[in-house]
Amino acid sequence: MKLLGQFNYYAVCVPIYKNQLIFEVRSQYIAQPLEISFPGGKIEEGEMPYEAAVRELREEIGVDVVRKLFDIEPIVTPFNSVIFSYAVEVDISKLKINNFEVLETFLVPIEHFSKPYKTANVDVILSPNEDFPYELIPGGRNYPWKRGTYEVMFYKWEDYIIWGITARIAHRTWEIVSNKL
Repeated sequence: MKLLGQFNYYAVCVPIYKNQLIFEVRSQYIAQPLEISFPGGKIEEGEMPYEAAVRELREEIGVDVVRKLFDIEPIVTPFNSVIFSYAVEVDISKLKINNFEVLETFLVPIEHFSKPYKTANVDVILSPNEDFPYELIPGGRNYPWKRGTYEVMFYKWEDYIIWGITARIAHRTWEIVSNKL
């Protein structure tokens, strides 16, 4: 699925092992170092989103999908990214962490994501560049640009803080799983 406009496309696996979500701490060698995430990354040219998610799962933590459980709705971020997520059942007996990308992994019970520890809002504001042709739009520099709000969720687990898009995906996974029980 492509969206109208210029976007970067990413795919994520939400690995589930015995009713627990597997998270990774990103290594210091990659973008967003030391943050908590699910295995995932950029969709390569000619690759379907699910294929990319499974490839990243294998590359990062060395496990295979036992079975695909369900798709999670794509997230379109305020910073031009589209993220496709897939809940998959995995067997962690053959876990093999790629230490260049992943510092460590840990498990959290799915039910932990029923309610965030905290939420906060971020204002999304359109701010045209200085060379924006205001003379071509009604109201010029006084045009009533719309504003938005982006909710950010936070979860605490032991010494870890799971937040942002990862927290949103974990929470949505819990919603889907809890409705299927």
